[in-house]
Amino acid sequence: MLKRIKSHTISHYFIITLRFVVGTVFIPSGLLKFQGKRFSTICSEMYQDFFFHELHETGIYWNFLGFCQLLTAFLLFTQRYTTLAALLFTGICTNIFIFTLSANMIDKVVIMSFMMLAAILLILWDFNKFSVLFKNYNHHFDQIQNTKQPSLLMQFVGLILYIVVVVVFLFFDTYY
Repeated sequence: MLKRIKSHTISHYFIITLRFVVGTVFIPSGLLKFQGKRFSTICSEMYQDFFFHELHETGIYWNFLGFCQLLTAFLLFTQRYTTLAALLFTGICTNIFIFTLSANMIDKVVIMSFMMLAAILLILWDFNKFSVLFKNYNHHFDQIQNTKQPSLLMQFVGLILYIVVVVVFLFFDTYY
């Protein structure tokens, strides 16, 4: 069934658009963390605020989280390393999703549910590349080499779009 869906050009454009959208979501919070700024003040009496405050106070770890989000967004935008980007995106989203569930942040759980759905779609899209990890390597290696690579135009457009989005967020500095 996945082969049939992937054979339609519209599904390729949908996945490319999905990568751009979820990559854009990671840029504002990634920039703030990378710059060492706080992005959220929930309520000083709530334990979530203490958690974010302590994360912010770690310094290098806070910057590292921002770097990971920016790297994931960059990989999603460029269309070249999307399999790695899907793995990174899924890991980061799963971490945030579990935190929002455990902290009873109901409004964020709804948002993160959609992000997790996007992560699952991206993993499913590249599942043939992951199947090598679970099956006979020699048999599936040819399938991986025969997968359609994004055009250089799409890679260039993604790179330019990433730069534009980052510059816009940095220029306006109103992302949180």
